[in-house]
Amino acid sequence: MDDDDQVTRSVQMSSSLHFANLADYRAAGNGEPVLSGQTSNHLDNGYGLQGNPTLHQLQDSISKLENGRYSLLFPSGSTALSALSALFKSGDHWLVPDSVYAPVRRYAEYLDEHFGVKCDYYNPASLDTLADLINDKTKLIHIETPSSATFDLTDVEAVVELAKAKGVPTSADNTWASGVLYKPLDHGVDISILSLTKYIGGYSDVFMGSLTTGNEDLFKLFSYQHRVLGYTVSPFSAMLLNRGLESLEVRLAAHGANVECLVQGIEGNNKVTRIYKITPGKGNGFSGINGLFSIELDRKYSDAELEKAFAKLATFKIGESWGGTRSLVLPFQPEELSQRFNAPKNTIIRFHSGLENVDLQAADIQGFLKALQP
Repeated sequence: MDDDDQVTRSVQMSSSLHFANLADYRAAGNGEPVLSGQTSNHLDNGYGLQGNPTLHQLQDSISKLENGRYSLLFPSGSTALSALSALFKSGDHWLVPDSVYAPVRRYAEYLDEHFGVKCDYYNPASLDTLADLINDKTKLIHIETPSSATFDLTDVEAVVELAKAKGVPTSADNTWASGVLYKPLDHGVDISILSLTKYIGGYSDVFMGSLTTGNEDLFKLFSYQHRVLGYTVSPFSAMLLNRGLESLEVRLAAHGANVECLVQGIEGNNKVTRIYKITPGKGNGFSGINGLFSIELDRKYSDAELEKAFAKLATFKIGESWGGTRSLVLPFQPEELSQRFNAPKNTIIRFHSGLENVDLQAADIQGFLKALQP
């Protein structure tokens, strides 16, 4: 490697960006791309916090994946979701689906407690009353489709139509689809958020989130907050995410194929009253499935009963953060989901099918179900 290559590599990975002259440094501080690989305007590109070309490359890749124009990177998916607060001031109001990812509910409670930003929850399965919840203080309608644990679907275009009629922007957590299986911005949503930690990372070795929009005014609002709060990610982490993007579609297809096989082996089991999974098409806009599915058991099982059944698992590990190559399993008791309009009455078991041999996964699930006492 010659000296020029070493300098280029240092620039790409370092927090200290090196400029040939003062004029270039001043231009970068005004958001003008001057280093090779810098592409984002409206940002201070003179410092590695936002100006590192490796981060720009990933931001541009995420924008292309989501069919957006502007993207920002955050230390985690939860952090990216919390960036929605840029839209609020004290006394404002927003709407969130009742089946939303639990950290969003906690964040909504935090905003109410500390800043007086009110939140109401709507039923994503029945949008008839959504219009009644919108008031003159409403600044955002958030969408999560499918929802966590039970994969409830939302009629995104109906929400967008209502929101636009009221002049309210919309956001969507698009982590399940990971920018491949569904593209919210194509359906009129203003802001799409991804937990890049999941499928785009793909190997459970990096945390990151992203926010993407096609609206320049919204981007300026979010990028200002992004800079003020000092959000950033490591260029080494961004490098790993760029790696993950190269195999994203292939991995998603493999995860989805495994789920189809596993579900076929479970259908008809007397311990399973319902299987929760997405079926592509049928007007829902999804082009495929990922590695997630859940089963509702025939009754509520205590943690002590579940512990004995989980002890039979070898391939599936108990854990929360899905999207990697390893198979995971997690129980949800009815009381954990009791705040939903359509709350389940029995224990829910969520599986994430990894990329291990699918026969081993199937044997694991069969052993788990067999270990549950009637």
